[in-house]
Amino acid sequence: MISITVPSRLWYENVERELTFPEKWEVHNLTSPGLEKNEISPAEIKEKIEKPIEGPDLAHLAKGKKEAVIIFDDMTRPTPVKDVAPHVLEILHLAGLSRDQIRFVWALGTHGAYDMINARKKLGNDIVENYAVYNHDPFQNTIRIGRTPTGVEVWVNREVMRCDLKIGIGCITPHVHVGFGGGGKIVLPGVAGIESINQFHNRLYHDPARTGLGNFDQNIMRSECDAAASLAGLDFKIDCLVNRRGKITNLYAGPFRATHAAGGEEGKDHYGIVTEGNFDIAICNSYAKANESAIALLLALNVLKLDGSATAVLISDAPEGQVPHYVMRAWGSDYGGRHYTPKEKGGKSAVAFLKKLIVFAPQPDRTMLDLICHPDDAIIVKTWKEVLNILEADYPDKARVAVIPDGTMQYVKKIG
Repeated sequence: MISITVPSRLWYENVERELTFPEKWEVHNLTSPGLEKNEISPAEIKEKIEKPIEGPDLAHLAKGKKEAVIIFDDMTRPTPVKDVAPHVLEILHLAGLSRDQIRFVWALGTHGAYDMINARKKLGNDIVENYAVYNHDPFQNTIRIGRTPTGVEVWVNREVMRCDLKIGIGCITPHVHVGFGGGGKIVLPGVAGIESINQFHNRLYHDPARTGLGNFDQNIMRSECDAAASLAGLDFKIDCLVNRRGKITNLYAGPFRATHAAGGEEGKDHYGIVTEGNFDIAICNSYAKANESAIALLLALNVLKLDGSATAVLISDAPEGQVPHYVMRAWGSDYGGRHYTPKEKGGKSAVAFLKKLIVFAPQPDRTMLDLICHPDDAIIVKTWKEVLNILEADYPDKARVAVIPDGTMQYVKKIG
């Protein structure tokens, strides 16, 4: 048997899962260069924070400030904030800020709120026990701060806006809307109000050619993020790139536009896959954003034959389930957020291009596929053995197989 391992359960055991395939199949491991990089040391992380890529350092920005907020990304992102935040806190304390003058705010956007079990995973015990950690609420306690040049009305978290020093910690990974996450996205949609976020997502339909996965340069949604972060006064940003174990391989600190630009440029190669595609089977693993596993299916559609003969396998191992999303997901039997579309059984959806969609989910739920298709239009199984039995029955002889180690933070680079 051919054996390939993929990363699994980032916020739990953080282990490798072995996938096996028949010897007669042609199996390709479509990893990305950055996923195989080694993590940098704590000393390197500290040095990069202390020496920003441009602009004043954090120690200078913190002098004389009265209140500081550290905005950090949520459990749909792999950023190990606990490896970064202690260095930030050290600088703030040396500048004269006490722990009661510093608070942490989850950049949830329109995702559901988190409890302190998750906060301890993300931030570490010491921060949770010594500093205030607040969920962002997009439905109330936001302040209007203006409009972007395109007219998006910007409302931002009240606690964030009361602080005269605003710091963001996040990561650079490919993103289905803004090309690469990071930068000013920590503000919009991160800590913005619900109407601001709805208007932001409306930009998807203004010029689709200037949005999309890995489409970073001249991205119109990225421009909205930048404008909102400027209005909010985001002072300092730390943007990380990560490997297949969720560890930091590089980071950029400084003004958010500069960190986003530098991280996005590196991200093109770091997360990129070069392939001619035309595969019969695509195994799309979700790891870094396992609770947004629908993202991984996009890569399957980019590498498979789309003539109805190919099969996509989505590995969705998120024990907590898919993240609640107040804009994109279902909130009832036939309705949901502003940008949710109900999926009828046998109706038009992602599976229309496929022979089959197999979802490998050890702990499935009935609504987990609401972004993709009706649940009865997919085959949901709990073990890899079940997946392999189905595939071997459908492809008894030869098959070209693509294994994508983490379809939630990889993308197919355009050739030429």
